[in-house]
Amino acid sequence: MRDFSIDSSVDKINSSKTREYFEEVIKSYYNDSFRSVIVMLYSIAIADLIYKLQDLKEIYNDIKAEVILNEINTLQSNSPNSPDWESKLIELVKERTNLLEPADYLNLTTLQKHRHLCAHPVLTQNYELYKPNKETARAHIRNCLEGILTKPPILSRAVFDDFVNDLAAIKGIIFNDNDLKKHIKSKYLDKLNWNAEQQVFKSLWKITFKINNPICDDNRDINLKALLVFIDRNYREYIKLLSSEVDYYSDFNEKYLLHVINLLNNYPDIYSILNESAQILIKNKINLDLDLATYAWFLTGDIRKHIKKTIKRRAKIYSDENKYENIWITTQSILQLYETALQSGFSNDANMFLIEMFGYSLNYDNADTRYDSLIKPYLETFSKEELKALVKNINDNSQIYDRRNAYSSNRNIKQFVDKAFDNEFDYDKYSNFKRSIR
Repeated sequence: MRDFSIDSSVDKINSSKTREYFEEVIKSYYNDSFRSVIVMLYSIAIADLIYKLQDLKEIYNDIKAEVILNEINTLQSNSPNSPDWESKLIELVKERTNLLEPADYLNLTTLQKHRHLCAHPVLTQNYELYKPNKETARAHIRNCLEGILTKPPILSRAVFDDFVNDLAAIKGIIFNDNDLKKHIKSKYLDKLNWNAEQQVFKSLWKITFKINNPICDDNRDINLKALLVFIDRNYREYIKLLSSEVDYYSDFNEKYLLHVINLLNNYPDIYSILNESAQILIKNKINLDLDLATYAWFLTGDIRKHIKKTIKRRAKIYSDENKYENIWITTQSILQLYETALQSGFSNDANMFLIEMFGYSLNYDNADTRYDSLIKPYLETFSKEELKALVKNINDNSQIYDRRNAYSSNRNIKQFVDKAFDNEFDYDKYSNFKRSIR
């Protein structure tokens, strides 16, 4: 019966050619031909390094990989019968790429020495050829699989630069968050070890929340979405990572507070990890801006309570107007809160929030915009109770019922009300609304 750990790792070998060649190693191992295992395993390891360099050159346009291949080809051409190029290849890969970590390099050079003992007719004092035991063969197989063969070539280059350049290129192609998640996982995360993933995450955090330049500004939204993919994939480990470097992850540019809030809305526990200075800054900035206060539901911790709090805050805005640097609540913030409530299963709270915020329209233009964005697309989802509340909110705000577009929008609403109430709705109780549909 084959060893499970070896067999399960074989399926993870990156190169199809390497997987095919590795079958010879497997057969030799289970036939107790351990000398053949060592000889073949070393040849496969060298070949796999070449395959990885070729992939880097052809797929990723990696200049370092191309230079290494050229140097090796030159050595082979100058001395076609000399094996010196193999040692040179190992050294170049170690020095110029990230593919071989120190332990992997040591394991490979040890395999190389054992291969020489197995391949060359050096007799022992008892006139016997060197014969490795099963444990030695198994250790070399495992080390080679884990340290070289199952590693994708992407690990040997500057992954972060590739990653952010790719995000910038696809931001106008991939618009669905789920598709973006699949793309990032398939092309990068599934091929990175944890150490490499942490480094990419840390650099991505920096350009998303700290760096102020035109390139970062152009790609800030897609970079934030990528950060969310990282955290979602391995939430517990990232909570540990942020906790281990609190000051680094608590430092951000105030200009990008909206992006910070977006992250915290998705993962409220991160707020409690940040240092006290960052928490005070975030909270005070939010409390000065009604739009941020609406958007930042993570501070309340309960989406339904936050909706009620937002409606109450908006209802008394005129008495508190001097409290805020900004009293305008954007449609984007309203819809973000709506979507969160909807995804949490609170459809009634979500719909009533849209209706109430429409009811607080500050002027004719604001009412037109909010009707088009907050009401019209969702009319067919409103219940009888919600439609009744909609009519009342319109009836109580002259900026809605007196505006130029009131006739067409209110008649549209009336169609849904009549259908829901079987044409028995009492419009007489809402004289302003009734007047606007004549």
